[in-house]
Amino acid sequence: MSLAQELVKEGHKIFRWRSYLPLVLLTLLFPAFRHFTFPCGSHRLNEFWGIFCLCVSLFGLTIRVYTIGHVPRKTSGRNTQKQVAEELNTTGIYSVVRHPLYLGNFWIWIGISLYPRHWWLTLLVAVISLVYHERIILAEEAFLESKFADQFRNWSARTPAFLPNFKNWTPSDLPFCWRTALQREYLGLYAIIVIFTAMEAAGHFMTNGRFFPDKPWLFLFIGATVLFVAVRFLRKCTRFLKVVGR
Repeated sequence: MSLAQELVKEGHKIFRWRSYLPLVLLTLLFPAFRHFTFPCGSHRLNEFWGIFCLCVSLFGLTIRVYTIGHVPRKTSGRNTQKQVAEELNTTGIYSVVRHPLYLGNFWIWIGISLYPRHWWLTLLVAVISLVYHERIILAEEAFLESKFADQFRNWSARTPAFLPNFKNWTPSDLPFCWRTALQREYLGLYAIIVIFTAMEAAGHFMTNGRFFPDKPWLFLFIGATVLFVAVRFLRKCTRFLKVVGR
């Protein structure tokens, strides 16, 4: 078996376990908080830093939301059992980068890793994320090439895998659908808010022994929880978020 084939085989295995990567990355946060202090000893600077890190993660989520809002049904999904693609997405954000969802994931975790202010943590998260996604990308692209043949090869030849080339921009075939984006990405938003609120609380505990976030973070967490419960209800008990063809 060639090296390329081995990497694709590894990618298929990792694909089935890709939902558990956050658990691995989260464990890296524990040693990073052992000697946590506010930047320059300033609580205010820590608040600004937390907002900056949150914005980096929300930037990654925005990439995912924009992507999901434009794709048709049974593409760009969260499936883990097997590869699924009823058609090849080549327009919109997929005209400038082949794997926008993984690009979004990367920035989400970079934002989280920046908060404790340890260079080794951000570097380690970046390396793990890139290696992990590289294997999955190889497996996904092998599947797409086998299914879409020349269409995939022509698209991949002009579209970079991870670093966007905006000169290739082509408008999306489908308009943005906020209901699709909401029902598929609300959990990601909630997870980001929960993690940042927990890091804020942990930071306070390490500096002043008070395991409780500041009021803005607490209000943000409460708001995110209300949104989570509301969307969960709409998904489970109604068809409001269901859109034909999405």
